Amino acid sequence: MKIKAAVLRQSGLPRPFVDSQPLCIEEVELDPPKAGEVLIQIRAVGLCHSDLVAITGERGKPMPIVIGHEAAGIIVELGEGVGGFEVGDHVVPTYVASCGDCEMCHVGRPALCEPATQANAAAVLRDGTTRLHKNGEAIHHHSG
Repeated sequence: MKIKAAVLRQSGLPRPFVDSQPLCIEEVELDPPKAGEVLIQIRAVGLCHSDLVAITGERGKPMPIVIGHEAAGIIVELGEGVGGFEVGDHVVPTYVASCGDCEMCHVGRPALCEPATQANAAAVLRDGTTRLHKNGEAIHHHSG
């Protein structure tokens, strides 16, 4: 499916950003959800300090990367095995993924999930891949 996304292709551009234009709204390809995933039609998204430090280069991320991870939307598709949600549900996705299997997840501290932290640092999803592409080029996820 084709979507529009705020894509950062180079960090560290000079301020003011209104002049250097580090983000471009681009049409990119989004893969369908895999098992255990949901597809959300994003209705609103904001940029926060985490996005800003990716834009400035203070927190190095692989490029290109889609920026804007604090969102709200509606579930439009369920991947295999998803329970507890239905198409049409209004959701606010978490930007800190967790595996549910590691020690931190088992002790009730999913925000410290090591596999998810590693995936986030690499700007990929927990399975090590990305669902975003353009002309055969993988586009990374910011806070997957």
